[in-house]
Amino acid sequence: MFLIASNPQPVKLLMKKLITALTVILTGILSNTYTYGQQTAIKGTVTDTISKQNLHNAVVTLLRAKDSVLTRYTRADAKGNFEMKNLAAGRYIIMISYPGYVEMLDTVTLQKDPPRNFGTVALNTRAHLLQEVIVRQHIAPIRIKGDTTEYLADSFKVKAGATVEDLLKVMPGFTVNSKGEIVTQGQKVQKVLVDGDEFFGDDPTMATQNLNARDVAKVQVFDKKSDQSALTGIDDGEKKKTVNLILKDDAKKGHFGKAEAGTDFNKYYKAKATVNKFTSTLKAGAYLTADRTGRNGMSWEEMQDFGNVNTVVEGGNVMMWSEGDEFNNYNTQGIPENLQAAFMLNKKFGKLKSSTVSNYSYNHQNLAGESYTGTKYILPDTVYYNNLSALNRSTRLKHTANTKNEFKLDSATTLTVNARGSSGRSNQYTSGNSEYLTSSKVPVNMGTHTNYSSGDNSSARADIFLNRKLNKSGTRSLTLNVGFTDNHSNSDGYQYNRTDFYKYGTPDSTQLIDQRKTNRNTASSAQALASYTEPLSKRLALNLNYTFNSANSEQDIRSYEKKGGQYDSLNMLYSNHFRFINTSHRAGFGFTYTNPKITARIGVALQYLSLKQTNLYKDSSYARNFTNFFPNANFRWKFSQTGNFNINYSGSTIQPSLGQLQPIINNNDPLNLVIGNPDLKPSFNHSIYFNAGHFKVLSNRNIWSYGGFNFTENAFSSKSVVDARGKRTTQTVNVNGNYNFYLGLYYSKQIKFLKLELGFEPRANGNRNVNFVNGIESVTKSYDLSPGVRIGKSIEKKMNVNLRYAPAFSHSESSINRGAVTEYWTQTVGLYFDYKLMKDLSINSDLEANYRQKLSPADRNNNAVIWNASLEKSIWKKKDLTAIISVNDILNQQIGFNRNITSNYITENTYTTVQRYMLFSLRWKFNKNKKVSDNE
Repeated sequence: MFLIASNPQPVKLLMKKLITALTVILTGILSNTYTYGQQTAIKGTVTDTISKQNLHNAVVTLLRAKDSVLTRYTRADAKGNFEMKNLAAGRYIIMISYPGYVEMLDTVTLQKDPPRNFGTVALNTRAHLLQEVIVRQHIAPIRIKGDTTEYLADSFKVKAGATVEDLLKVMPGFTVNSKGEIVTQGQKVQKVLVDGDEFFGDDPTMATQNLNARDVAKVQVFDKKSDQSALTGIDDGEKKKTVNLILKDDAKKGHFGKAEAGTDFNKYYKAKATVNKFTSTLKAGAYLTADRTGRNGMSWEEMQDFGNVNTVVEGGNVMMWSEGDEFNNYNTQGIPENLQAAFMLNKKFGKLKSSTVSNYSYNHQNLAGESYTGTKYILPDTVYYNNLSALNRSTRLKHTANTKNEFKLDSATTLTVNARGSSGRSNQYTSGNSEYLTSSKVPVNMGTHTNYSSGDNSSARADIFLNRKLNKSGTRSLTLNVGFTDNHSNSDGYQYNRTDFYKYGTPDSTQLIDQRKTNRNTASSAQALASYTEPLSKRLALNLNYTFNSANSEQDIRSYEKKGGQYDSLNMLYSNHFRFINTSHRAGFGFTYTNPKITARIGVALQYLSLKQTNLYKDSSYARNFTNFFPNANFRWKFSQTGNFNINYSGSTIQPSLGQLQPIINNNDPLNLVIGNPDLKPSFNHSIYFNAGHFKVLSNRNIWSYGGFNFTENAFSSKSVVDARGKRTTQTVNVNGNYNFYLGLYYSKQIKFLKLELGFEPRANGNRNVNFVNGIESVTKSYDLSPGVRIGKSIEKKMNVNLRYAPAFSHSESSINRGAVTEYWTQTVGLYFDYKLMKDLSINSDLEANYRQKLSPADRNNNAVIWNASLEKSIWKKKDLTAIISVNDILNQQIGFNRNITSNYITENTYTTVQRYMLFSLRWKFNKNKKVSDNE
């Protein structure tokens, strides 16, 4: 100590070195620690470009770059200054916005201190900037809002003057076939709405084929509940895939329309005229078309009865859809001649925005064609073949009117009155030949038939809903409903069948049927419903409901034998007169929980059902009572700003129809007899489905998946017996073990350096079905696998190309004959292309190639390449008149074709359809007080 004290300099030097070393070590440790929790900040000032004024309350948003998730946001103070502190270092997207100004959007990398100072950020007014430059923003083309997938229409490029149908063809996740059928998220779209309302009775192709793509701001896709469910809060499990077109503001002003006519000067023609007037409170229109091309019809599925309207109210919008009827002929076998007219009036009125929606339509169709059907029946010990050729002629006409009126009596009370009615008439004539062959092609029977029938039908329905909000927020409410229906149909016709039976290939006997047949059907029903919703807390609500329903139907079928040249001898074996009475009481409850990220619903209903069937010929009756359960549950989770997951379960009881129950023989086809089963039990269906989606803004990466599983207890199936003469007798029976499933994924991403949109869409579905053949249980398992890819590229105002390839593999096997496994491939290639050759001249091409693997070497070739193309030229200085040369089915390969595989048969059907023709057309479009772009 003496030495140290007497010489302090070495001590000081040593201490200094120790402190320095310790500082270095601590600094290193702290530096390493800080790299895992670096904090930084940003700041700046927001001003106006022109006036240099500070923008008070401008919104500054910071998004995580890798997935566009919101990290932080703030507002500028009175001087336009903003600051965010305690930010983790990393890569971000910063967006600064202010009403009436163009957003500033940029990608930044933030590091540790010092804070990032953006200095003065000057925003341009939209009006000023649009005069000088083209603004391009990184806005997600697909968004998910709750249960709704929303597409921004302007993000998808189509040709000038394109229709909504053209727009859907280039949107990811959509397919549209040549007849206008739309499929998205693995399901067929059943309704198309315009601003939440019907457009000519919510006829889908009226909207998709007649509205311009440029007039659409957004395309929304969702599953729409039934009218009862939406109005009352009672989940009945009924949902239909729906597309809602949100129009741009300038498209809702003035009147517009078009007239188009074309002919090939020989066999085919089409003519169409439509006029519409839109304002913020009015949609009115008229439509007329005459057509023989099969592609210019007014209604979806060529001629859907848009007059049969159901109503739904959701989010303040009135949404209506059709139920369909005998005009539904997507697979029309023949050449159709259609004449159609329709009128619509949608009006909102009053301070509380009451509304009226009314439609009238007239449909008339003549149809003529031929068909050939080949069927291979798989029996336990052998196979049989049945071939049928037929000639068909038919005429149908129908008048339909409907109205829907929503009166808002005050801010808390709404009265809704719906009414609809229709009347129609039809005539049908068929004739043909049939043969039934053994596995070695030896004849078992051969026949000829001629049938004619003429009939009329009418239907009427009325519903009244009264909804009352019992508190200011509307969370406590009461809904009352009464409804009535009345339907009638009558037909009168003649049936002639001659069947020659063979024994070991030699004629053995003949059966002759020569009868007059009459059919009278009536059905009526009355319904009363009450639904009450009570909030239990801020996030939890209870719904209580009760429904009474009474339905009566009567069927009188008579067959008269021909005696002495007159059809006056009643055949009791093939005649019946039944009355069916259905009375039910249903009560249920449900809970709903909501918070910003989760919505959950669960409920159950109990139904007491009384059925009584009376045979009026025999003066006998058969009565049964059932207790049915209707559970339902739904869970929706918004797991991020751009991600959503939804899963739903519903259970429902299905009652057998009168045709399945009545114990009589139907001999409309004497080789395929159908008998009733009065001992049928109701079936119970369980349905589970889900969908999930997520997208990223900057990379335009979109992904969603969907799937479902359905299984049925006491499912309705068939019990068939085929005798040695080829006669088949079928009866409906209850079975267990039936199920089906579907699963799909869609992934799309923008490849920026190639300027391509790439999509991948694999799908799978399958089923298990049980039935009985000749007393033996047959279990059929089948599945389909279909990977698919889509590539799209567009050059603005010049070219659009969309290519889709969808191969599919099908597999089916049956326990009744395990050696008869059916496997085959189908491949579909679709190419949509339009190119602007010069300022007023464009070419359009739509090609779909279908390659179908043969099931046996002897099968006919069913491959087809359907190529349609058109050349369009504006011939007037206003560009509102266009000359068109179009060719349908250039290669003349269009064939009518259906293939169906079930547990014990494989059938292929080919039929007459519209093939190659060249049409010369003129199209005139007019607009007034409606903004029109230069290239339209």
